[in-house]
Order: sequence, then structure tokens, then C-alpha cells
Amino acid sequence: MSSANRRRNYFIKKEFQASFFLKFAVLLFLEAVLIAALFMFISRGTLTTAYHGTELTIQKTGPYFFLNFILITSVVGVSMALAGALVFMYLSHRLGGPLYKFEKTIEEAAKGDITQRMHLRHTDQLLDLRDCFNAFLEGTDKRISRIKSDVAKSMELIEKNKTRAAADNVRELLKKIKSSLDHFKTSK
Repeated sequence: MSSANRRRNYFIKKEFQASFFLKFAVLLFLEAVLIAALFMFISRGTLTTAYHGTELTIQKTGPYFFLNFILITSVVGVSMALAGALVFMYLSHRLGGPLYKFEKTIEEAAKGDITQRMHLRHTDQLLDLRDCFNAFLEGTDKRISRIKSDVAKSMELIEKNKTRAAADNVRELLKKIKSSLDHFKTSK
């Protein structure tokens, strides 16, 4: 991948990424609590035997494993949280970047620049949406270009000729313009 296409800032849509990560972390925490609760529930009423040196001990399973379970869960939880944060940052970047680009392209189109096209890396998410959006922009661009051209021709005919034939030509161009505009559904 060329360095020109490489995004250096991994926090593009900070609010989206922070919210997503927080929900992901809460889900991991709830999973750990559920595992601990299930273990304690399943082990209730059971006994565990263990040797400490030459001494045999018999204890209830829950309390016997509780500290070890907390230690193991903590170590694995922290390790998974760090690994999950890295994976999350990578994956959310693949989604946050395209969302940011969509937002900026839509803002430019709303200002009237429909020559914009979305450019995403082949590894980014939302490639199908990008293709649909670019097709929309391209189709709208072509229609409006034709309308602008027909309006310019109509204005030119009106300025040059004031004959019946010119009026008929302008009428035909206006019919084409109306037909092009009828393609768009509007609120009024």
C-alpha cells in the first residue's frame, strides 16, 4: 500500500470510536461476570480435594477456586482488553475513516459540488455503499449538466432569434429540461 493512501490518524470519528469501544468493554466485563457467576452457580454444593504438599484438604469448590479464579480472570481480562483495544482500534478505523469521508463528501455535495467522488481503500468497510453513492453523484452530475446545457442553449436561442422557429426550438428544449427535472421527486 502506498504511503499516500495510508491514514495516519487512527482516531478519525472520535465520538463514534469512543462510544463503540466503551460498549465493547462493557460487553467484555459483563461476559467475565457471567462466567464467574456461572462457575460459582455450577460449583455450589460441590467439594474439591487438593494436596498441599503431603496434606490432603477438602473444601467447598467455590471458595477454594475463588482467589485463583479472580487472578486468572484479571490477567486474562487485562490481556484481552489490551488485545481487544488494538483490534478494535484497527477495525473501527476501517469504519470510522469511511464514515468521515462520507460526511465530508455529503457536505460538499450539499454546498453544490456534485463532482465529488468517494475514494476508499480496498481494505476499508462500506465499499458497496461507496459505489452506490458515487453512482448517485455521477447520475445527478450528468442530469444537471444536461439541464444546464439545455438552459444555456435556450437562453442563446432567445437572445439570437425572435422568430417563430426559435420559439419552437426553445419550447422543445424546455420540454427536455422539464423531462430531466421530472426524474427527481421533490417535496413541492
